[in-house]
Amino acid sequence: MKRFFCACGSPAFFGSTYCIACSRPLGFDPGSLQLLSLEVSGGGRYRPAGDYPAGEFHQCKNRPDHDICNWLVPADSGAEYCVSCSLNEVIPALESGRNRLLWGRLENAKRRLIYTLLSLGLPLQFPDGKSMTFRFLEDKRTNPNVSESFVFTGHMGGTITINVAEAEDSVRHAVREDMQERYRTLLGHFRHESAHFYFDPLVAAYPDILSEFRGLFGDEREDYDSALKSYYDNHVAGSGWQGRYVSRYASSHPWEDWAETWAHYLHIRDTLETAVCWDMASAPDTSRESNQWMDAWMDFSVVLNELNRSMGVDDAYPFVLSDIVIEKLIFVHRRVAPTPSVGAISAVH
Repeated sequence: MKRFFCACGSPAFFGSTYCIACSRPLGFDPGSLQLLSLEVSGGGRYRPAGDYPAGEFHQCKNRPDHDICNWLVPADSGAEYCVSCSLNEVIPALESGRNRLLWGRLENAKRRLIYTLLSLGLPLQFPDGKSMTFRFLEDKRTNPNVSESFVFTGHMGGTITINVAEAEDSVRHAVREDMQERYRTLLGHFRHESAHFYFDPLVAAYPDILSEFRGLFGDEREDYDSALKSYYDNHVAGSGWQGRYVSRYASSHPWEDWAETWAHYLHIRDTLETAVCWDMASAPDTSRESNQWMDAWMDFSVVLNELNRSMGVDDAYPFVLSDIVIEKLIFVHRRVAPTPSVGAISAVH
């Protein structure tokens, strides 16, 4: 994540809606990936303050309606919702104040995902019409008034479904303990599920790339339902996965190995960008053929974990990356990084 500043020079943050120093309104422009200081134009419109190209914006409709979003919409676009909120198909029923809180957490995590995808130049819609969309659903385990008896977090046909209960810290922690997982976060869910959206256009569409994928991850034609059933039946007793997979769940099926590896790649890229922008690390080369970003991560993740230990909390990145897992991460990088080189991550001050 970049560093952001108000036009007055004071620090601001990705989710900021106003400057705490000068009270100027702020909004995030997904077109430029910048947090803008705003001046009121009138009629619900805003123009950027300071040295910024001319143009007008309005707030995403979820800001005035629900105070749930700080992203901006170009005023002449005709759209009511921002790039992120417009991807929603279903949101939780908002009669409950608790649901409003949980929905806010879901949207915060989703915006971080969308920021990273946009910063990497990954499309949210492909020419064949396949678009990334989201459904945030409850089930009867947490709300007896809904029709769904069990909602799985997952992906199908471009639609990512997240069980609203995952936004409850206590629920998510209990599942993590039960599944013996090292890491379980909302942002991790979003990043993982986005991998399934990109598998076909970035991997399956290219026979040579698909062949390389199968050499690293395994044959994705393996029966998925049977593989997942076997995994859930035996996950407690499962062992020996550490040498080949980034997580236990990655061992369940090649598609899940891809998704877990993709999620870790996004973890790494976003965290390294943050570290560089806060002068905690040097900018690594992220060009397609460079692995310098991987070396930078191996060094920085040690520092990151030591910082957490100093605060008495769990490691931020509790994973050991084997040589084969690093190969898989590099495979993901080469499917994401454009050609020719886009150069290194650069700090924005």
